[in-house]
Amino acid sequence: MSDSELLWVLGHKVRPLVTDASYGMIEVTTPPKVAGPPPHYHKRESEFFFILKGQLDVMSNGHWQPYAAGSFVELPPHTTHTFINHSDEDVVWITGWRPKGFERFFVDFGIPISQPGAREQSVSAAVLQRVVDNVESYGMYIDASPTDATD
Repeated sequence: MSDSELLWVLGHKVRPLVTDASYGMIEVTTPPKVAGPPPHYHKRESEFFFILKGQLDVMSNGHWQPYAAGSFVELPPHTTHTFINHSDEDVVWITGWRPKGFERFFVDFGIPISQPGAREQSVSAAVLQRVVDNVESYGMYIDASPTDATD
């Protein structure tokens, strides 16, 4: 895959992966100290995280747990979740959804890595507002409950 196919999405480097029609999948590189989106859930989609390198802290229904390389996390529909890389090194991981469709979010909001300042653009106020305004149309629902504090 060429660099032009890599995207910065909300501060994370994302590589879309080709799958069959039943599920979507991306490879994510989360830089040090970068958090995921606000706690959220999907009504239809089951999501998984498979950690390839480093350690990712994952919140699932208010409980935080560290997951090292080789770990697999399954998140059924209606599971409130988010994540953060608390380490000083990149975390590389795969995430996917069944049924397919949510991976569209990353393509639609991604900034090609080849663009100057792409990482900064991916967390700009304009992009964040577009995400907030449109996130539910992708099947992602922000959960405003007080379960988003790290342990």
